[in-house]
Amino acid sequence: MKVMIVDDSPMIHKLLKKEIEKNGHQVVFIASNGKEAVENYMNVKPDIVFMDLTMPVMEGDQAYKEINKIDSNCKFVFLTALGDNKELFENDKNIIRIIKKPFKPDEIKEILMVVGAMS
Repeated sequence: MKVMIVDDSPMIHKLLKKEIEKNGHQVVFIASNGKEAVENYMNVKPDIVFMDLTMPVMEGDQAYKEINKIDSNCKFVFLTALGDNKELFENDKNIIRIIKKPFKPDEIKEILMVVGAMS
């Protein structure tokens, strides 16, 4: 599976990339903000996007809306250091999960398995 990581933290990039690749998937692009993600989405066409909700330049929820206009089938996992934001995306079929940072490696593995089974 092809994965895009969108987060303003280089540490999160490194941790997520490690877990994704350990589980046999490919990180096709890493963006530091939502604008970079939107601009590069069609070039890399990921199956799933791990996206921080709070970032400079363009926040995750806005980037999600823009990417969803481009590809209404892409799956998303939102990362947040803040509280529970589930009400933001209730009943949205493209949102697989919202996980709180710091995440656990087992959470990433489980999410990848769920999305893989959907493909």
